[in-house]
Amino acid sequence: MDAKDYEVVVVDNGSSDGSAQWLPREFPQITVLPQSCNLGFAGGCNAGIRYALERNVEYILLLNNDTYVASDFIREMLSRMEGDAQIAVVCPKIYFADHPNVLWYAGGDFSLWTGTPRHRGWKRIDQGQFDGNQVIAQATGCAMLVRSDALRDVGLLDEQFWAYAEDLDWSLRFLEQGYRIALAPRAHVWHYDGATSVKLMGSGSQAVRQFFSTRNMVFVARKHLRWWQTPTYILGFIINHLAFYTALRLWRCDFRALLAIYTGLSEGLRTSLRLSQHDGTL
Repeated sequence: MDAKDYEVVVVDNGSSDGSAQWLPREFPQITVLPQSCNLGFAGGCNAGIRYALERNVEYILLLNNDTYVASDFIREMLSRMEGDAQIAVVCPKIYFADHPNVLWYAGGDFSLWTGTPRHRGWKRIDQGQFDGNQVIAQATGCAMLVRSDALRDVGLLDEQFWAYAEDLDWSLRFLEQGYRIALAPRAHVWHYDGATSVKLMGSGSQAVRQFFSTRNMVFVARKHLRWWQTPTYILGFIINHLAFYTALRLWRCDFRALLAIYTGLSEGLRTSLRLSQHDGTL
């Protein structure tokens, strides 16, 4: 990478294959933070964030392990952030690794009125058509540059989410505090979509993803909805999540994932939430 003054930190989230010992031997320039167990996406990221904040860094980059990047992507994101002090988070343009010109993410939209998150440009060939509107409502934890001062104000990722929608919750919290989220369209990352979660699932069922995505969208509603948004959010969630994924899992005969949808719904409604401003301990 052609960025300067950066440190690479790898959070080993409870692996048992010797990765935590092998990495620093092969790449002595990086810092490895081994965890005793799998803390989930939110907990693993928070471990790295705490390490960075202790060193008083100005910016923190979260980057999935199933990605590869353009050499100038950090510089492009920094350029976007440094032009506006109200920008707390910047995301790059992200492509499918197996189809390098097809978009996985060109910004994200979300409304508490409809309860439906959306990636701009999903599975469309990039022709620059999403570069104009660079203000976004939903950052992606796949790759995001965060301003440390804003992070201290808003708090860490909410570890109750464990995985899925924790970045949406974080985005809403930044926006609620008056910060902005932006896209840096000239910063490019390529993503092997679902590579980590599919390996963890093993059998090929989408049950794990389905459970957490359903449960956590209920968490989002319980944390952020105003009462007057509740009817339309519930309607959107029923149509665009519950009904859609129920039909999809039935069509694909993935009955484990079908059960996981409604297990996640139940857990989302019954779990006691931590509703403080700082959802992770700094």
